Amino acid sequence: MAGALLLAIGWKAAVQIEVHTDQADDLVAFFERNRFDVATEVMSGVPIVQASTASCRVQVARLSPDGANRDLIQHLFAGQDRSFVVFGGAVYAQQPIFWTVLSYFRSRFLRELGFAERAAAVISVAANSSCNAEQLPWHELSGM
Repeated sequence: MAGALLLAIGWKAAVQIEVHTDQADDLVAFFERNRFDVATEVMSGVPIVQASTASCRVQVARLSPDGANRDLIQHLFAGQDRSFVVFGGAVYAQQPIFWTVLSYFRSRFLRELGFAERAAAVISVAANSSCNAEQLPWHELSGM
């Protein structure tokens, strides 16, 4: 029993999932290309990109690949009408954790081999009801 506990804790300590915050610039550029007014802020330690037009208000935050910060981000986005996740340029109702973790480990393995591979971003998006945010060209972020 103690051995299994040590193995479980040791594995989690050895495999720390990094969340990169450097994609905020990519998100800002994405929204500016799509004619949004953009602002950034940090709420409860989470970088948030806020984008708006006359009829559309969107908040975006980066999710960790394992979904560890998912509840915090949902709490921060509580005032919005709809939310969804963007991963690999596709829109999902909820984070596809199996695929996001697999993508993270794949990119980490390739980086350790010396290839410059960045894990696909996992982005939580919240929008007001008058905004059709799911129809934005999220595929443009697939290389992010």
